[in-house]
Amino acid sequence: CVELDFWKSRTDEPIIVHGYTFVPEISAKEVLEAIAESAFKTSDYPVVLSFENHCNPRLQAKIANYCREIFGEMLLDSPLESHKLEAGSPLPPPSLLKRKIIIKNKKKHHHHHKKATAVTPPGANQVPEQTGNGEVVPHHAPALQTRQGSKESTGTEDEDSSTDEEPETIEAETHHAESVEGGNENKPPPIASETEAGAEISALVNYVQPVHFNSFETAKKKNRCYEMSSFDERRATALLKEYPIQFVNYNKYQLSRVYPVGTRFDSSNFMPQVYWNAGCQLVALNFQTLDLAMQLNLGIFEYNSRCGYLLKPEFMRRTDTRFYPFAESTIDGIIAGTVKIQVISGQFLTDKRVGTYVEVEMYGLPADTVRRRFRTK
Repeated sequence: CVELDFWKSRTDEPIIVHGYTFVPEISAKEVLEAIAESAFKTSDYPVVLSFENHCNPRLQAKIANYCREIFGEMLLDSPLESHKLEAGSPLPPPSLLKRKIIIKNKKKHHHHHKKATAVTPPGANQVPEQTGNGEVVPHHAPALQTRQGSKESTGTEDEDSSTDEEPETIEAETHHAESVEGGNENKPPPIASETEAGAEISALVNYVQPVHFNSFETAKKKNRCYEMSSFDERRATALLKEYPIQFVNYNKYQLSRVYPVGTRFDSSNFMPQVYWNAGCQLVALNFQTLDLAMQLNLGIFEYNSRCGYLLKPEFMRRTDTRFYPFAESTIDGIIAGTVKIQVISGQFLTDKRVGTYVEVEMYGLPADTVRRRFRTK
């Protein structure tokens, strides 16, 4: 999944730039052309483009036209006949969407409705507890040493595009991005919300429709596999601690995306393993930072010929099973494997009499997450 932030330029052409930051602007058309050229060089499996659109409807229509012209038949602009956009209908497997580009963007519906705010579950706004190896401590688990917490995210979550809000939701204000023209030129808003989706760009959105998350119960009741929600790491961690089994079940039939909190100004990353354990499909990281989290991400996607898609274990996909992602014991029906590591050579070792050792860290479920040191004899 590739995220693209669209903004209006001085030349009235859509550009891609990271909000109100001092980064160079890139022509949106040139970026789309580069994607069309390189999207399927590594794998034929589908590419998801996540649009964060801050353009007016006219520029959104221009972006939609660019997508149709540049991507051509690669653009998935309508659902498959075998997998319609209906409640209860599952998402098509990647094998049916080979060499297709899927657009994720807010979708405009013809029915007008009041915007709804999320019903925040208890504990959802609490500071997440994460141990040094990236594990999340559930509320009922004994406290472990925690990592330094982050401040509130400056990012925005997906807004609800559904037409039938649940009765327990309440009316909320609509926060639109302020114009950077005229009197607001020197006072950009701290949080830039996406603009309302236009009809042309909405027509390209099908299997990945972003909606605001209300609750796991509401999502299960709607049973719309083509709707997905995004959570910053703080919100995702809080939900995972409070509702671990429900989160896993949610990911059995819908997509979820977890992204770094907006206050990671150093482009650092969170440990993705805990969200993979919950079955989250899109765990976004700052690729420019090659830290431990990014190394784990690169390592796990070496599997399956680096195609970018990994099949979740069967016990995380079956609807008749319950999986607790914080379980410390072994899982019924799963035979544990053995990992052997042979150190072939070491470089730049000191000739002084100091302790030389090899440290090995393994990440996975809590029962598999270990750190061992092996000293030379």
